[in-house]
Amino acid sequence: MKIKKPLVCIGIVNFNGEKMTSECLKTLRKTKYPNYKVIVIDNGSSDDSYSKLKKKFPKVDVIKSENNLGYTGGINLVWEHCLEKYDPDYICNINNDIITIQPEWLNLLVNELEKDRFRGMAGNLQLLPNKAMLKKLFGDNHPADFSKKNEGLSREVKEVPLLCGAVLLIKRSVIDKIGGNDENYFFGPDDMDYALRTKKAGFKLVYCGNSKSIHLTSFSSSASKKDFIYKHQSYGQMLFQFRHGTKKEIISMIAQQFIRVFFAKRISFEEISIKNIYFHKTFPKRFIYFFQALINSIKNYKEIKIGNCPRLKK
Repeated sequence: MKIKKPLVCIGIVNFNGEKMTSECLKTLRKTKYPNYKVIVIDNGSSDDSYSKLKKKFPKVDVIKSENNLGYTGGINLVWEHCLEKYDPDYICNINNDIITIQPEWLNLLVNELEKDRFRGMAGNLQLLPNKAMLKKLFGDNHPADFSKKNEGLSREVKEVPLLCGAVLLIKRSVIDKIGGNDENYFFGPDDMDYALRTKKAGFKLVYCGNSKSIHLTSFSSSASKKDFIYKHQSYGQMLFQFRHGTKKEIISMIAQQFIRVFFAKRISFEEISIKNIYFHKTFPKRFIYFFQALINSIKNYKEIKIGNCPRLKK
């Protein structure tokens, strides 16, 4: 007699990224785990993602938010939907830029968390794409080959002090105990914050280097140039350090975000050099964002905000 595997709900947030999300969903079909549901939230897109995704993927549960709630607000709505409709044993957060390359990726994650009731959260190995994959998906817009960055990445399975990344499996007992994601973080580093909250609640964190995915846009060279990105990232990064860091780490992060008011790397994975430095002509606006982020970090670092998801509030 076969023992039924725990039910896993896979949650994905989409914002004006229908093509990327479609690639993610296509490759997810490789997954051989026998008991999972896929839920996508369209997070206030203006590119008609919702109707396109519903038409292209009729077996996927596609839901909609009229407004962009940020990653954390969107994923909280996914979690609320999953708890009400499916009552899962696990929820797995996946970024829409993940490419599934391994049929057993989810089995490997679930198996590790099932070994110990105190194991609460698991992440996998995320590889960077090679030139051929980037050209196939994006044409000549991303001609670089980032696969060399994969050399030396750990393939071990081990308990770790911190987890982050674009694939995170979370046990239901963790969610029941600590609630949802903190919507102070619009996007990032909400994953690390949730991991540390999980650990503080008495659960163990597991890195599964034998479970692999490809993370496409972690190589992005343009995100740091965008004022909208800086506005939310600077707040999230400083908030995280005020909440979890040492005095030295807090001061270092404030200094980093102040420098980012004026300068950023053109290509994030390259070393700092004159050729790889970008000067922000919009620094007056970014200067205002910096001080707003600093003030809000000092003001809000003790408070967990879950938004409009009653079942996730603790």
